[in-house]
Amino acid sequence: MEKTLVILIGNARGGEETWNTMYKNLLEPYNADLALCFGYVENKDSSLYDKSKYIWEIPEYNNWREYYDGVFNKGWDTIFDNQKKTGIMGGIDGTIGSGSIIFAFRDYILKNKKDILNIYDRIILSRSDFYYIDKHPILPLGKLYHIEGEEYGGISDRHFVFDSDMSEDVLGICDFLCDEKNLNILSSYPKNTINPERALLIFFNHNNISNKLESFRRVQFTVAVDGDQTRWCKPTGFIPNSNTIRHKYHSEYYDAIKNLQNK
Repeated sequence: MEKTLVILIGNARGGEETWNTMYKNLLEPYNADLALCFGYVENKDSSLYDKSKYIWEIPEYNNWREYYDGVFNKGWDTIFDNQKKTGIMGGIDGTIGSGSIIFAFRDYILKNKKDILNIYDRIILSRSDFYYIDKHPILPLGKLYHIEGEEYGGISDRHFVFDSDMSEDVLGICDFLCDEKNLNILSSYPKNTINPERALLIFFNHNNISNKLESFRRVQFTVAVDGDQTRWCKPTGFIPNSNTIRHKYHSEYYDAIKNLQNK
């Protein structure tokens, strides 16, 4: 029987109602174990912590330069510094966005938890603030699946499904961006044109895993409740039958609704 590990990165957002849709429509169909790779917090009262088999915590750096300085050689920030306005440097030196943060979580998992990843056949890398309105499709092994939409000139960074033996090729984005051997490739792109989505696609093309890429129709969309942290998009309208949960990205929301209606 195939073993699946769902890894949520970032922090606990979306609230219990949102997480219950994830338990029902993602964990249960895959009979998956759950791992949290979150920034450290003292309060762990949410059901996410109760249901997780693994809890991996990273300090919540005020400046994520501290993480990169501790892991990579001097000069690692050359490409980040050249792309300050795209979000890829978000979290470093007060730059807007969260690109450096979401990539640091990937780097941490790859460098520290690979032995656990190898226990599983399939890895689902996702986030805690996805609200599911239908069951996640059971995707066969052998591909790197990404969710449709929100590509911004590259590939959406919010949800991946892949074989565990692809982990280095999927999660190793920081090693690629921070290695001076790749500066010629990355410097060929004009200043402020490499956002997180495009950086991932460049990375996948570089390591020849892009031939395994395949998109699938979304059954979930990003939401927020009062008090959730956000570094980029602010939540907008309430979802149906709720006066506490708002959707964040119009295209995600309407695509998921359309897919459910056309099922």
